[in-house]
Amino acid sequence: MKKLKYGIKGMSCSACVAHVERAARSVFDGEVVVSLLTASMILTVPDGTDEAALRARLVRALRAAGYDLVAESSARPDAGAEHRAARRTLILSLIFSALLMAVAMGHMVFTLPLPEGISPFRGAVNVAIQLLLCHQVLSRNMKYFVGGFRAIFAGAPNMDSLVALGASASVVWSAVQIGLFVHAGDLSHIPHLYLDSAAMIVALVSLGKFLEGRAKRRAGDAITSLSETIPAEATVLRGGETVTLPVGEVMVGDVVIVRAGEAIPVDGKILEGEGSIDESALTGEGLPVDRTVGEAVHASSILRDGYLRLECTRVGDDTSIGRILGLLEDAAASKANVSRIADRVSGIFVPIVSGISLVTLIVWLALTRDFARAFECAVSVLVISCPCALGLATPTAITVGTGIGARLGILIKSAHALEELRGVRYVLFDKTGTVTHGRPRVTDAFFEDGDLLSLACSLEQLSSHPIATAVCDYGAERDAALLPVKDLEAPVGKGLSGRIGEARVAVGKRAFIEEICGALSPEADNAERSFRAMGATTVCIYREEERGASFGVLAISDTVKESAKAAVSALHELGVTCVMLTGDNEAAAQHVANSVGIREIHASLLPDGKERLLREYSARGKCAMVGDGINDAPALARADVGIAIGAGTEVAVDSADVILVGNSLSAVPNAVHLSRATMRCIKQNLFWALIYNTICIPVAAGVLAPVGIILTPMIGAAAMSCSSIFVVLNALRLRTFRPPLAVDCEDGACPIESKENTHQKGEEDMFGSFKKKNEDKIIIKVNGMMCGHCAAHVTKALSAVAGVSKVDIDLDAKTATLTATDGFSLDAAHAAITEAGYTVL
Repeated sequence: MKKLKYGIKGMSCSACVAHVERAARSVFDGEVVVSLLTASMILTVPDGTDEAALRARLVRALRAAGYDLVAESSARPDAGAEHRAARRTLILSLIFSALLMAVAMGHMVFTLPLPEGISPFRGAVNVAIQLLLCHQVLSRNMKYFVGGFRAIFAGAPNMDSLVALGASASVVWSAVQIGLFVHAGDLSHIPHLYLDSAAMIVALVSLGKFLEGRAKRRAGDAITSLSETIPAEATVLRGGETVTLPVGEVMVGDVVIVRAGEAIPVDGKILEGEGSIDESALTGEGLPVDRTVGEAVHASSILRDGYLRLECTRVGDDTSIGRILGLLEDAAASKANVSRIADRVSGIFVPIVSGISLVTLIVWLALTRDFARAFECAVSVLVISCPCALGLATPTAITVGTGIGARLGILIKSAHALEELRGVRYVLFDKTGTVTHGRPRVTDAFFEDGDLLSLACSLEQLSSHPIATAVCDYGAERDAALLPVKDLEAPVGKGLSGRIGEARVAVGKRAFIEEICGALSPEADNAERSFRAMGATTVCIYREEERGASFGVLAISDTVKESAKAAVSALHELGVTCVMLTGDNEAAAQHVANSVGIREIHASLLPDGKERLLREYSARGKCAMVGDGINDAPALARADVGIAIGAGTEVAVDSADVILVGNSLSAVPNAVHLSRATMRCIKQNLFWALIYNTICIPVAAGVLAPVGIILTPMIGAAAMSCSSIFVVLNALRLRTFRPPLAVDCEDGACPIESKENTHQKGEEDMFGSFKKKNEDKIIIKVNGMMCGHCAAHVTKALSAVAGVSKVDIDLDAKTATLTATDGFSLDAAHAAITEAGYTVL
């Protein structure tokens, strides 16, 4: 079996996806997957299939349905240029629509001291201006009319069909009125025109689609970003000479040379050398791993230290990173786009309304022989059933909901994510960088001598390894002195040794220390085993001098985010099962899971393992995946809802449906609550839009004419406008949404503003009033602040310092201005900023 991929031109909504799939299946019996995101269709066909004949059949079937089969590269135009063009069209449409409304209603609102024939609110001038402005709006949005009527003629009406019919009905009725107006020859009055309705229908629907499209504009860039992690060239040994070749020319069996700092271009087996390799692109784990002769390495991993000669075992799409790319492409294509409720309704709504309008025309003609009255009632049906409310029901609620999410540090790319979050039963968390901070830190220590930390830092400062950095940071927090080192030795992947003063000092793995001294002391041995049992990476320290040997052990772990436990607890209360997936070992994973309350874990996973488990859980119920690394991208794309940590890799962010800007996991249960509130609002809006049509269409058709109630198109347009206003106001009620969990500022998230405890701190005198303490202004230069979230983070850290009564942040100047009172310590303020993850200059 093989896969054929084609580009599809003309798709605009989820209904189009269904129509394209139906057309393709009419000429092809195999698996068909259509993706609106990539504007493509993938067919799984047997080997030996006549591709030319199949393509010809597909072209005919799709054209009959109103779509075109094109080269894949031409199916999706430049996203940036398309977005800029849509924005420009939208802005002009809104401006012209607003002017048109002013001109159309101005004669009822404004009284201008202008001559009768010149005023824009009088007679023929008014009509001409309305025609000009309406033309400016409709001509810029012809895609709705072309696509809408094309879909109707193909027997597959969609949302564009509703927009096109409603706007066209208003234009046709206006044209009739203008004809009567000209025929009458009385150019002093203004006929009942509905050009403003036609323009506003198109402009408002365009606004909703633009806002929705903007949120997911970059969703298709994930595959490109991931492919860029693979180096373009490889150093290969051929004929006894070293040559540089494009990666595509490397063959299985070639000997590939990789130097320190380079990315590994192929999957292979080490023939010579050893090194410390960063495999975070595959496993997501931040700590490099040591690899030596006979062990396997993978493309896109980075050789941090050492030198390797590899025998190439897999190239191109067969490599581990190539398979990740394949998984990502398949997941993106196979993930069904949510079918818009309005699109599903439109398949029935449009022909029914059209039929009612036609029946109304025929019945009134038969009963009254009055064509003008019959046409007016028929048009009233179309105008009053104009799909503006139906079209706004979803976009307005989505716009408000996503805006609230952004304020809470939750960026939601699409309506699909909001709808799917409501029914999530499982949330699968990556560990490193998601549940934990993603950076190693010294969490525990054992020293037989107080000087051992200083000696360890003196050696580790000479290494760029992440563990060395963690040791040095730990020493800096405790003011460990740095001493000169002689006779430095740095065996790759083991540790460091040298002489400091008269002592021989070594720091590194336990096996390395035991090579030097034979065995750890009993106390150090117990400490090292205890730390490892908790899932920590251990660093052993050894000093030998005349007075004897002494040992130390450091436990290095990734620390758990402060928000993780509360988030997991809140999800459990919502009836959601939390699961942890990680490439780390079982002990480390179990330790983290226990600390946050997660009961189901799966450890030592590669990306395809995460994606496989995601599919298994998806078979039980809707799943959300929370991750931050390249290795999480396939699972994020495969999940019903992919949730990326905002500080994670670009690939993870692009693959996800939801991005947690501030990295606080409190945002996950908040997002579920927001989804449920938004979907309730959408259902209310759709219910109103449909009930409104159910009641008003019969009235517009004239069923109440016997009792003297007949709706004119003008009244129908007014009713339609009221319906739209109701939908918008109902959506705005979402602004009262308050999340169940306060956002944890220590994870960098946007705080919820509070007006409590904002009074000036001071001392209470004997009369119960407050008087200010002696205050000083302290200005601190803070490096690393980039946005409002950073400002909130630093503000909270400094506000907790004793003696600080007020904090003012200037992001442009990168300064924090403190109002300091009695008891303030500058050292404490510096320490708070450093602990928050920023640097004092």
